[in-house]
Amino acid sequence: MHLIGLREMGREEMIGLLDAAEEYLDESGAVHTPPSRRQALAGKTLGLLFMEPSTRTRVSFELAARRLGGDTVLVTADGSSVEKGESAADTCRTLGAMGVDGFVVRHHDRQLPHVLGDRLNKPIINAGNGSGEHPTQGLLDALTLRRHFGLKSDLSGLKIAIMGDIVHSRVARSDAHAFSTLGAEVLLAGPRRLLPSNHNQGNWPASMTNSRKEALRWADAVIVLRIQQERIHGNVIEPHSYAMDWGIDTSVVERYMRPETVVMHPGPVIRGVELSDPVVSSERSLILKQVTNGVALRQAVLVSRFGEESQ
Repeated sequence: MHLIGLREMGREEMIGLLDAAEEYLDESGAVHTPPSRRQALAGKTLGLLFMEPSTRTRVSFELAARRLGGDTVLVTADGSSVEKGESAADTCRTLGAMGVDGFVVRHHDRQLPHVLGDRLNKPIINAGNGSGEHPTQGLLDALTLRRHFGLKSDLSGLKIAIMGDIVHSRVARSDAHAFSTLGAEVLLAGPRRLLPSNHNQGNWPASMTNSRKEALRWADAVIVLRIQQERIHGNVIEPHSYAMDWGIDTSVVERYMRPETVVMHPGPVIRGVELSDPVVSSERSLILKQVTNGVALRQAVLVSRFGEESQ
């Protein structure tokens, strides 16, 4: 019923969701909701509880629900009872009593989706729990890679580098679990202080490197992450130094990357730090395809959790 993370999700369920998402993309790769699905969520109301800033995730869930004939109710920290001290769990209980059928939740507390899943008899979809997970991002990234490389089911044979601020990133966690479960090799790359510590490496289904050159020469696809300054304790990362050591611009592409290697980013891109403008706009960039595929993937997830097939 819930979608909290990808760590425990099996290969067959992942492939099933990716296959279902294909139904919401036309031959050109644009979002397309089949007529038979346009009322799949008719009469359903989805609560969007977004207690952290979001554009892509929030809007794509909202569009996905509307394309399926459902309604949405947006609750943010500003202007809601949460601002007065009400707990997020009580907010969800209150909305549930009003007839809201389930929740998409983004919150800084890593435990909140698990707490809501235990306490509420309504579907909970985790849209980002602090530095925990972001499961629909992991799935849409897998979908994007599967489509780009023309793979039929899983990601077997691909070498995928996840590069940047790994330890603070919920996207990195969900991507690593999704890619490894689907058969890809995964390499985590970044400055030592932004990689998991030695005693935590066992929680990551991936190998690690401190070399940008090694990661870029090895990879078929590179998932680039922004620096999570809001989650870094102590000295922040200086953007110029980071860009020199770990950013990807055209000179870095020419020196280290094979012509067929693609670049992805969950957004927002801090241009000139992680990626330069020309790289973001290049043919090797799949960033806008990720955004498009996110609406399709989230339609598939909503139907699986709220539609008749979930009953």
